[in-house]
Amino acid sequence: MALVIALALVFASLIGATRVAAALDFRNDPYRYNVIEWELHNFPAKWLYEFGELFRAGRSRDQQDRDLLRFFELAREIEVLERDLGDVAMGGVAGRQRAGELEARYRERGRLENGVEDSIEGRVTAMLKAEGITTPLPILGDMLWPPVDFEFADSPRSLVVSPRDRIELIDSYLLRADLDLGEIEQIEDRRAEDDGVSTLAFETGGIGAYPTIIAYSEGYRTTLERVAHEWAHNYLFFQPLGFNYYDNNDLRTMNETVADIAGHDVANAVIARWPLEAPTSEPPMDRTGPQVDVRAELRQLRGEVDALLAEGAIEEAEALMEQRRRELADSGIYFRKLNQAYFAFTNLYAGEAGAPGATNPIGPKLDELRRRSASLRDFILVVQDFTSVAQLDRWLTEGQ
Repeated sequence: MALVIALALVFASLIGATRVAAALDFRNDPYRYNVIEWELHNFPAKWLYEFGELFRAGRSRDQQDRDLLRFFELAREIEVLERDLGDVAMGGVAGRQRAGELEARYRERGRLENGVEDSIEGRVTAMLKAEGITTPLPILGDMLWPPVDFEFADSPRSLVVSPRDRIELIDSYLLRADLDLGEIEQIEDRRAEDDGVSTLAFETGGIGAYPTIIAYSEGYRTTLERVAHEWAHNYLFFQPLGFNYYDNNDLRTMNETVADIAGHDVANAVIARWPLEAPTSEPPMDRTGPQVDVRAELRQLRGEVDALLAEGAIEEAEALMEQRRRELADSGIYFRKLNQAYFAFTNLYAGEAGAPGATNPIGPKLDELRRRSASLRDFILVVQDFTSVAQLDRWLTEGQ
């Protein structure tokens, strides 16, 4: 049975990677991320570890929690050390000391990583099964398909392209995760200048390859949401909604919003059953200063930009976005860029659990359908067969 499952996963994984690579206009570009290489390298290694787990003593709940807490604590420590070493003034003895500390943290994280992945996979799997989101398979019967499987890694950025005279996603592709910010900005600028477009390379929290790529995070909830979000993409790949992901932006929006909803619901269920006490070593944030409603600010800006672009005032719209970006930075909210590409990409994540600046009406429609559904399972069983917004509209008006 294990062999049948493994062979089926390999086959489906390679089909999925090939389709994703084709949809993303994959080519032999030294700056592009190679999804197929990731699949071929990580799939066998992951399942060899899982096979080895059959012969190792299981870890207790307390040990799992201790490892999880330390893993996320290490993420915070590594971020601080990396930031210190990125300071051009850091050198000499102090620099070597920080580098040694960073290397020690990497090694410790590496020792914990497989076990932490296994714990999170187990908890997400348990909640998905409890929801009844299983698939009937020949011989094997009802099972969670595909199995929850992810690897922590530096997640690639997604280079997003929009026209300057309107906000519309017209191209996107993945960039290598090891590129520094200077190289990223050169790629953005070159594409923008060559084609007269707006570009932005977004950091990603995960990529729905198999095993899924999940970015290192400082938070338990964030990681759970990302794992469940990307699993939802893998599940939907075998359904009409996911298989047709790249057909148009409406379907991409539906997919991303459904995955956001699944990630949010599953993370809530996992935390309710397996709460994880947050570290108390860091001082609480000072929230006495003025607070900014980022969602409201971005949505207002989006409306103003749309109005300017409709009048052909491209430079004025771009100047306004830069002005608001600086104002937000002065309030402690940092965006590297606010431009047409930013709004085009974030508009895919259109529900309440998605991006704060999204104004796509598909999001509220899917949120409403989720509210009307008795469970996450019922919601997914309905939306997985959608191939158009018209079908979503019919369900909301007619229930079919």
